[in-house]
Amino acid sequence: MNEEKMKILNMISEGKITAEEGARLMEALDKKEEAKTEHSPASVAEKKNGAGQYLYVDVTPKTDKNSEKVHVKVPMALLRAGVNIVSLLPKDIQKTVDGALDEKGLGFDLSSLKPENIEQLIEALGEMEVNVDAEDYTVRVFCA
Repeated sequence: MNEEKMKILNMISEGKITAEEGARLMEALDKKEEAKTEHSPASVAEKKNGAGQYLYVDVTPKTDKNSEKVHVKVPMALLRAGVNIVSLLPKDIQKTVDGALDEKGLGFDLSSLKPENIEQLIEALGEMEVNVDAEDYTVRVFCA
């Protein structure tokens, strides 16, 4: 038990504060310690490196269909690396890729991907879930 919690217990035993006040102080200390742990260099690095974070794509055939199941697991760290690589592509190559994406109906501008915005993108992906229940198969796209 740390020194601050011992002080709170002593104040309770000496009658300087009530048990309820002591409990509130203990909770406040716990929250403070959680915040420190959350923002510690190791914790931030773990989040930034995408430890345990993946983008999943699962395609499951219906039970009476003769299709194979597909399971794709993409590390978020790969997404981060991809954004960094895209920023290294020459502008004419980016335009060629943008054009090809546009032809396929995916109007997207590669130059809009910025490494400094990747964390926002990954956070948004973490909240995303797509479920498609078709006649022959079920598709699920999610992050975990």
